[in-house]
Amino acid sequence: TISQDNGEVILYGDEDKKKNELNRRTQQSTQFAVIVTDNIYKAAARLHFKTPLVFSVQEAKGLEYENVILVNFVSNHEAEFREIINGVSAADLEKTELDYNRASSKYDKDAEIYKFFINSFYVAITRAIKNIYLFEKRSNQPALQLLQLQESKKEILVAERKSSREEWLEEAHRLEEQGKYEQAEQIR
Repeated sequence: TISQDNGEVILYGDEDKKKNELNRRTQQSTQFAVIVTDNIYKAAARLHFKTPLVFSVQEAKGLEYENVILVNFVSNHEAEFREIINGVSAADLEKTELDYNRASSKYDKDAEIYKFFINSFYVAITRAIKNIYLFEKRSNQPALQLLQLQESKKEILVAERKSSREEWLEEAHRLEEQGKYEQAEQIR
């Protein structure tokens, strides 16, 4: 990042108490969005996060929020993320230049499935302008460890935020202009 305003990435275990506390402090704010990998996980996320700003990663493309909450993004696809990091070490992530290689055969599409998960994770984390809060069933998942993320045992320290009626209406209008009708309708 080139921002002078430091944000943070915090990993929490999949604890209802912490999710409910973060929800209590953020559900009335237009500055917090919840992102899951696919539409099938939105209902589970809504059990704890009562904001209308719950998106699948596909829906989140093109949007930005000051804060993003990712729910079981890696844990729901643990086997795929394990395969993605297979053979990757922490030292590999320290390199400043990467070697790119094409598959030996254009017809071998075995690795194509993993591009979805890498691209989804990239899209999800880049929706955050400042802070990312991850909730994971398996906070010690190897992909998260490779990224040097360790579960925080601290209490939720986010200040309670409430957006005005005008801010919510403006957000609904912005979402509607981008074709995010489900969330715009929930706001209204």
